Amino acid sequence: MTVLQVVGDRHGTGKTCLVGAILTHLAATGRSTAYFKPFSDHPQTDADQALLSTLVAARDGAPQSPQPIQTPQEGAAATMLTGPAGQDLLKVVGDLESSADVVLVEGPDLTSPGGRPWSPPQELAQLLNARVLLLAGHINELDIPALLNQVDGISNRIAGVAVNNVPAYRLHAVRQGLEAAADARGLSVLGTLPEDRPMLAVTVQQIADHLGGTWVQESENTDAYIDRFLIGGNIMDSGLTYFGRFPNQAVITRAERPDIQMSCLMTGTRCLVLTGGGEPIEYVKAEALQLEVPLIQVDGGTLETAEALGSLLNQADPPSLRKIARFAELTQQHLDLEALTSAII
Repeated sequence: MTVLQVVGDRHGTGKTCLVGAILTHLAATGRSTAYFKPFSDHPQTDADQALLSTLVAARDGAPQSPQPIQTPQEGAAATMLTGPAGQDLLKVVGDLESSADVVLVEGPDLTSPGGRPWSPPQELAQLLNARVLLLAGHINELDIPALLNQVDGISNRIAGVAVNNVPAYRLHAVRQGLEAAADARGLSVLGTLPEDRPMLAVTVQQIADHLGGTWVQESENTDAYIDRFLIGGNIMDSGLTYFGRFPNQAVITRAERPDIQMSCLMTGTRCLVLTGGGEPIEYVKAEALQLEVPLIQVDGGTLETAEALGSLLNQADPPSLRKIARFAELTQQHLDLEALTSAII
């Protein structure tokens, strides 16, 4: 049986979604799987652990995912992993191995919660005798050789390296740089994953909470995903042409513009953000209620509201079953999953 530990270079790289995508892929190829997240800042209420446990539990005969323990303090991890806590982790993973072909371990990142390099990812891999998949999140100044230097001590355990969230115009260059640095160390490159709008989607409820908005009427579909915002103003195109281009959109427009609001409602808009503090006319309310399109009322102006939504992407990170399904599609398209499977089975 195999233990695969997935490690990110820092928080927010997409590690949980990648673990979910690999669990999905392995299950589709007939392999039994188990999941374990050893450490958490909030062991009793960890959302990632709960989500992936649900994904695993949906399969008949899958072992229950154990609860994580508190993330160790910087400087104390080595002592903890060589003591009783480390032996407890080893026993937990051993029990999972006995009932699954592959145990997916969502390990700690290479960077500590305090933002400094630390050793728990490497030490945990040694303790569990795990293969390691390294996932880096793309940034403008991504230093791939420096990143790979951090895993020199466990280079013999690396099953593959991938980079996530790469802009389309950088995919070729990042792939070339990754392959050159990895080849020099004898490491396998699984691929580069592009930026993807659905992965940055937020829910209607998140929009309302972020803006401090109120529901104009009984809210519907507040869990609908929004991955694009349009401003409803004076446009030269017809409403059908302008507002009918994209799925999963929200439109920001003044409450006093029923013409724009009706165009939006007729073209599949998922949510209307009504600015200026006023209410829409009754006809718009009735149409929105019938189509189950939520109406959010805010006091600020249209441009002010649009600017406020710029920081909402910081809340787009929490994974969900829908995002895991989308990430599974991306991994099928952009990662060499067969090479990964061969490396761990």
